[in-house]
Amino acid sequence: MTPPRRPRGLFTDLTEGVYWFLVTDVLLVLAVAPTLVLWTVTAPSALSSLLFVVAALPLLPALSAGLYACRAWREEQELVPARHFLRGYRLNALESLAVGVPPLLVLALATFNLGRPAAGGFGVGTIAFLVVGAAAMLMLVRALSIVSRFTFRLRDVHRLAAFTLLTKPLPTLALLSLGVLTLGGALLIGEFLLLVTASLLVYALWVSERPVAEMLEEQFVAPAVSPEQPGEDAPAAAPHHLEGS
Repeated sequence: MTPPRRPRGLFTDLTEGVYWFLVTDVLLVLAVAPTLVLWTVTAPSALSSLLFVVAALPLLPALSAGLYACRAWREEQELVPARHFLRGYRLNALESLAVGVPPLLVLALATFNLGRPAAGGFGVGTIAFLVVGAAAMLMLVRALSIVSRFTFRLRDVHRLAAFTLLTKPLPTLALLSLGVLTLGGALLIGEFLLLVTASLLVYALWVSERPVAEMLEEQFVAPAVSPEQPGEDAPAAAPHHLEGS
């Protein structure tokens, strides 16, 4: 007879959480090191704003891997952040780049136009590019959130990203608030803040995106049905989790 498991204490939960956040933070910083180097050596100019966004390509698989590690820790209760981060990076690197490049290019174009000096000051064109840039950023993060958990066709990922941004206003508002908080912290305190809070930000993103993942699983993920035996009722279908490929 298997003895009952001992109840977990608060100290155990805290130490495991600190360990997970520290390891994941180090892995995230290492994964985005090329982006940090390019951002450091790029001189401020209108063209540098375009290069600044293009240099963010390594962020795409790193963010997807971080979200994958969050799910493995909180839903599967596996405290091996390095293994799950590397596995998520390996599984979703190509797909995250494929779905992330189009909105990233739109964001680069909007940033380039915002960086040019405007004759009329803060006008309609500036507002339009701000809206386009914000929409591209929301599409980018939502698409990465989807590919970190599911496998869909690339065009379907963008459709689902746009669909959920409109039909799930609370997660969309949380996503926008998290982006403003991140940008504001970086501008007021410095980019160093993003390095020491990277895992916290990714975890906050995963929490805010959970309602979207649950809705997609209910409506768009086909259940895995076992073969029926002759003369027996069909067994209940269980959800089939589609992971990145």
